[in-house]
Amino acid sequence: MQCEIRKIDFGIINYNGGDSLVKCVKSIQNLQDTEFRIFVYDNNSKDNSTIGLGSSVNLEKGTENLGYAGACNALLKKMDSPIQVLCNMDLEFDKNWGKEILTTFESNADCGSVASLVMEKSGVVNSTGILFHPDMHAENENSGKNLDEIKSLKTKQVFGCYGAVMAFKKEVVDKIGFLEDSFFLFFEETEWYLRHNLLGFHSIFCPSAIVWHERSKTTVRYSPLKLFYSERNRIRTAMHYLPFGYLLKLPYFSFKRYLKLQREMKKDNLVGDTATKKYSKIYLILILLKAWLCGIFGKKLKFKLTGKYKKQSLEIIKNYYITPYGNILR
Repeated sequence: MQCEIRKIDFGIINYNGGDSLVKCVKSIQNLQDTEFRIFVYDNNSKDNSTIGLGSSVNLEKGTENLGYAGACNALLKKMDSPIQVLCNMDLEFDKNWGKEILTTFESNADCGSVASLVMEKSGVVNSTGILFHPDMHAENENSGKNLDEIKSLKTKQVFGCYGAVMAFKKEVVDKIGFLEDSFFLFFEETEWYLRHNLLGFHSIFCPSAIVWHERSKTTVRYSPLKLFYSERNRIRTAMHYLPFGYLLKLPYFSFKRYLKLQREMKKDNLVGDTATKKYSKIYLILILLKAWLCGIFGKKLKFKLTGKYKKQSLEIIKNYYITPYGNILR
């Protein structure tokens, strides 16, 4: 075992994190048998969440909000350890997380990333991997299930890491480049992990590397903000990576998914930025229309793509299709 692989650089993106940021840092400091450094990029927070981090934390306070992708890139410019982590401020790491992640890297020498078992504070699963609808919308595998509902929780190859906590080798960043900072929020990790796959890196899910995550604390689940950015960036990614013939099918696939989402929102009584505030269907449709127009006619992505990559991208996505559109292909 090489000593250098024991060192991990943690990069935490903070925006009005409150007590969650301090809890996240403390959980990293409590990791067993893991040498680490902690970097925090503060996205021009308006609260005092960075107070009390301590001198051992490398803190950079931005003068503007760069978004999640931009802050990730600012952290990547500073981190240089063999293993690196980018994560939300609202995570808490299990004390054995570092050991489990490093063991998985050491046991799978050719993998570029290791995905964690992400649990919500309520005790249900947040993510065991990433799956896709045919319109390229990404979902967390097994999200909302109890652990005992999952038939097989084992080490396996996955598309990539859930964006709340991404562990990867420095050599991956050196080859594939930084995240697409023009995304600002959402889908930046999905596009990034498409590049991982296209350029020959794969990801391994480690069920014993556990983190707890309070999902959508800043952006709020089902909010118009989240709806716009996630849809705009999904469309931008699809336009860039998928063959033209397949793009013609996206409206049909998306319409079917929107109907399913609407049923879920009614069931959960979660429409808008609080559980009680309601947004009209017309307003949400206008948000979607704006997202599609911005996705189709907006700025192009930086990663240079050739024709062969478009075919490969579609095959990669199909390998992780979510039901009810067909069995998950491995």
